[in-house]
Amino acid sequence: MVLLYLVKIIFLGTPEFAVPSLEALLNTSWISVLALCTQTDKEAGRGQKIQEPPVKKLANEKGILVLQTQKISKDDEIKNKIKELKPDLLITCAFGQILNDEVLSIAPLGVINVHASLLPKYRGAAPINYAILNGENETGISIMKTELGLDSGPVLIQEKCSIEENETSAELTKKMSLLGAKALLKGLELIRDGKANFIEQDHEKVTKAPTLKKELGKIDWNKSSLEIHNQVRALQPWPSAYSTFGGKMVKIWESRIAINRDSTGTIQNVSPGTIVEIKDYIKVKTSNGFIDIYKLQPENKKILNVKDWVNGARVKIGNMFS
Repeated sequence: MVLLYLVKIIFLGTPEFAVPSLEALLNTSWISVLALCTQTDKEAGRGQKIQEPPVKKLANEKGILVLQTQKISKDDEIKNKIKELKPDLLITCAFGQILNDEVLSIAPLGVINVHASLLPKYRGAAPINYAILNGENETGISIMKTELGLDSGPVLIQEKCSIEENETSAELTKKMSLLGAKALLKGLELIRDGKANFIEQDHEKVTKAPTLKKELGKIDWNKSSLEIHNQVRALQPWPSAYSTFGGKMVKIWESRIAINRDSTGTIQNVSPGTIVEIKDYIKVKTSNGFIDIYKLQPENKKILNVKDWVNGARVKIGNMFS
């Protein structure tokens, strides 16, 4: 079916990742965004101030109707409002809630999702984090049809992007949010022009990316330098990679895999977690080498350059993280 009319859409999204996709839809002449559906405002930050979802800010600026819900599958008022608006299509992008059969069946063209992985890899809530955590050098965006299963629907198109050696999850999220917006428009053009070909996922190749938990951030210095570096990169801004120093928690914010210049082997036999060198970084022993740490955050303090932390905490070679 070729669509020759204005496509009426309701967009469901919440975090910063979803903003470029919503913005792209708002700037497309043949698309009419009837409303934004997002999660409710929540307490956030150290002061626990009420903050609205980033997409809500954009929708308010553009004069778009905003619908907010804690759980759409059980919110009859929101579901009825969406039905009254009579959208042709629902689009989800990091919405953060599961859609039930009733919601999935509201729009005649169904529901299209922007997912931040190359499905069937990394189904779930944290695909960008797990891609980095597992040492992937490539990931991408999947534009897919949403069904009842978790990220299990057929895929329309995929766009790949590289993961750089020192790229953090925050940096990759920003890059992929822009890629997601471009991929979404490509997919919608295929649907508009009657050229959409949805391909079933290979369900035997599924990997999972479940919700992040705080314990994922605990550094085990007996792991390899690469594993620890990936942990530091992957878990920003939460839960962050963290360790204990002097009985207090320290979050690690920037690291590099160290080049081993210890030709004599004099520091190879120290225990993992030991600081073996102090410059504008600290070099810390791991199971198979060293990792250089450039930025960290002491407990209840702001993020610091290592040099400032070393001076303030009187750190010495031989001190250990645990």
